[in-house]
This record gives sequence, C-alpha cells and structure tokens, in this order.
Amino acid sequence: MNLKEALRENEQLKKMNKALQKENEKILHLLFKANKKLNDILKEKENILEKYTIEHIKTFIPKTEVIKAVIINETESLVKEKKTRKEKAKNFTSFDFERHVSETRYERPETQQCPSCGQDLSLASEKVRYVVESIPATLKVTKIIKQSCKCSVCNPKDNQLYYPITTSLFPGSIMTHSFASYICYHKYELGIPFEHLSRHIKETLDIDVSKQNLALYMAKMSTILSPIYQHMKDDLLSNMVKVIHADETTLSVSKRPLEDKDRKKSYVYVYTSSYYDRQIAIYDFHESRSINRTAQWLRDYQGTIVCDDYAGYTKLKKENPNIKLQRCFAHVRRRFTDIVKALPEENKKESYAVKILNVIGKLFHLEASYKEKNLLPSDILRKRNEEHPLILKTLEDLIFNPVYKPNSAIFGAVAYTKKIWPELTTYLSSGYVEISNNIAERAVKPFVINRKVFMTSGSYDGARYTTLLFSIIRTARLNDLNVSKYLEYVLDNIQTKKIEELLPYSPSIINAIKNT
Repeated sequence: MNLKEALRENEQLKKMNKALQKENEKILHLLFKANKKLNDILKEKENILEKYTIEHIKTFIPKTEVIKAVIINETESLVKEKKTRKEKAKNFTSFDFERHVSETRYERPETQQCPSCGQDLSLASEKVRYVVESIPATLKVTKIIKQSCKCSVCNPKDNQLYYPITTSLFPGSIMTHSFASYICYHKYELGIPFEHLSRHIKETLDIDVSKQNLALYMAKMSTILSPIYQHMKDDLLSNMVKVIHADETTLSVSKRPLEDKDRKKSYVYVYTSSYYDRQIAIYDFHESRSINRTAQWLRDYQGTIVCDDYAGYTKLKKENPNIKLQRCFAHVRRRFTDIVKALPEENKKESYAVKILNVIGKLFHLEASYKEKNLLPSDILRKRNEEHPLILKTLEDLIFNPVYKPNSAIFGAVAYTKKIWPELTTYLSSGYVEISNNIAERAVKPFVINRKVFMTSGSYDGARYTTLLFSIIRTARLNDLNVSKYLEYVLDNIQTKKIEELLPYSPSIINAIKNT
C-alpha cells in the first residue's frame, strides 16, 4: 500500500469512527430519555410512598402504641445475645411447627446407587427440620426431611452414609430465600423496624422470630450479597459517560465505640449514575466526614463528580488530576431563594439577590429548553458554549464586584458562591454533565424517608449492613424490578450464576425473574 492509499484509508476510518460516535451518542440520548421518564414516575411514587410508609407501618403496630423512635438496625443486640446464649440452646423450642406444615419435601442424596457395587441405596436415617417460606400476603411452613442413605450390600460394616447436598444459603435455620427476601423488602424498602416486623410475623404465623434473629439474618444476607454491591461500585466507577452524582445525609448511631462516644452524627454518602448510563445507586455509610475514609474508592476515578461544596472532593481532585468537579448550581440558587423569600415586597426591586436569581434562572431555562428540544449531548455542549458565557459573565460580575455587608444573609450566599465558582462551570466541557445535582438529591430522599421512621442506627456495623442492602434495593427499583422477586432470584442463583447476570441492571434480569 502506498502513502496515498494509506492516507485515503485513514480518512475513511476517521469518518467511520465519527459516524459510530454519533450513533453511540444517539443511543445514550435515548437511554437518557427512558431513564428520565422512569425516574419522574419513581419521583411521583416516592411522594406517595412518604405518606404510605407511615400509614403502612401502623398495620404492624397496635393501635394503642405510639410510633416512637426506633433504631434502624439492632445488630449490636445480636452480638450481646450470641455471647449470653447458652451453648447448644435451640430456637423455637416452644413452637409447634408440625401444626403449621402445609408441605413436606424429602431431600435425598444425588446418587441412588452405591458407587462401588451399583446396588440401590437403602434408607439409613432421617433428620427433620422446618423452614418458613414467603408467599404473597402470607407465610407457610414446609417440613424438610433430610434423608441419609447407605448401601446394605457393599461393606455394611463401614457404615458409609450418603447425604443430600443443601443449596440453602441459610442452612440449619428456618430461613428460606423467599422468607429472607420478605424480611429484607419489608425492612429496607417499606421501612418496617425489626421490632414491629417481628410482631407482625408473630401475629401472622404465631411464631416468635426475635428482632435479634431478624437482624442476624439480614447481616448474613448483606454478606451474601456483598459481591453484587462491590460489582455495582466498580461499574459506577467505569460508567460510560464518566459522570457520577454525589450527595450525603446524616445518620445518628445510638451505640458507638468508646473512642467515638462524643460523636453526634455519622453520614450516609450517596453516589449515582447519570441518566445517560445504567442506573446505579450506591449508599455508603461512614462514621465521619474524613475523606480518607469516605470516598477513597473514588481515588482512581477518571471523570466528573457532580456534588455540593463538600471539601473532601476538593482533596480528591488535588490527589487525582483526572477528577473534575461540577458544583451544584441548584445549591447556589437555593441560598439566594431563601433570602428573597424573607424580603419585603418593596425591597425586592433593588435586591441583588433577586438580580442574581434572575441570571441563574436564565441558565436553568436554557438547560430545560435543550432537553425539550431533544438535543444530543454534543449539540447541548455546542449551545452551552454559544449561549452561556455571556450569562455567566453577568453572574460573575454580580458575585465579585459589589461590596456586600459582612455578616448579612447575602454576604454568606455570595461567599459560598465565590468559594466554588471555578467548579461551577465544568459543565461547559461536557454535554453529559448536568448543572445541578438533583439526581443525587432525589436518590437521598428514599433513605431520608426511612430515617423518619427509624431515626437512628443501632451500630456502625448495622448501618453498613443497611446501606449495602439499601443500595441493591434502590438500584433494583431504579431499574423497574419487583424488589422481592429480584432478591429471591438472586439468593436462588448467586451460587451458580455469574455476578454479572444477577446485577439489577443486567440486560437479562427482567426476563430471568419472569421465567422463575
């Protein structure tokens, strides 16, 4: 091939690459529209759910009992309970399982013939256990008879026994995958505290499952599902459009280690993908705001973090120049809106807060118009760089030029804006970056709704179990999955299928659940 032909082929490859990039951009744009529509529907549901959760929890509580502050996870009680429990003591000794049995299943070894002589195995012994299964609107007890077998012909004196292999993730307990999913859904999706969920199970089935045991089962479940959680974090780090939205909320912990006895608040950090990507929501508990503990999993990230003014992200950016920050314009707007709300009507005309709000409003108006016109990210980027610089210059003059009275409300709002000003305009470099952090703020809300019921967490470990399970449940919701069915399917298949096939946003997961 001569130089001329090589150059011609190179040009053709460039054109093909450009066409593929455009096609990919169109696909991501369609994904944005679908995710935006789904999230708008979920937002309406969340508004209803906030009222429903409080009403629904009343069905788990006697009418004479006032809904009081209870802890989000009683795991620390479990540790104490395990230490004080008598050795080899059995649970549920006073409960008549046999009276509630609706089904009996036999478990036998996989092989029915002696591997040595081929003779049929004969029954050697039986071991009975009971499990509780969840079916819609009720619970049922299944009797499991675990049969061991032996060969009566081949070496009978050796007493070689063959046992069935259990596939349960909760062997030796009453817990089934459906029952674990039932508990997890009611606890972390509907916000029913263990104390009241335990009472509900007692009233439904007349079986005492203590809140400590419920917490233990959920701790076990979080351990089982931790590979899914970790894979979700990895996928969020490597997201297609290189954008992560981040926010946080507070969480009080009632029982803290001695070295943390004076700590009043801990934090739950929320990280989400943009609408241009697979929908992922990560909830991450940390006892402090130290960036060395909180967001270190982002230290090697290459992309933009849309966030508030949390200084920890500034430190991350200094340590990793591949990280860009887009500070939230909605946070800025909110500070000036609060000022304007408090102003008398006659003072608004000359108010700098009103002028600043009007300028910011133009930015949001343009952003909304781009979405209404269904512009592709590349077109949004072009329009931004054509229309926003003059508006931003006007805003910059209003922020930096006037001399505002120290300690006034507007002085504080202006100081906040000055501090983050260099990182308010990162969106001008990517059409996939939003100017506000509404996506992450919306993801925080479901946790805040549940926190209104729990008020506090029982322990640091309990909070970690909670946020791990909450991450998986919320991501399932964001991908329009039936949470209970999804959790049960994952527990049924996590020992045999690849983790990639069990993720809430796996392309095959919806059909897989339907076919179960």
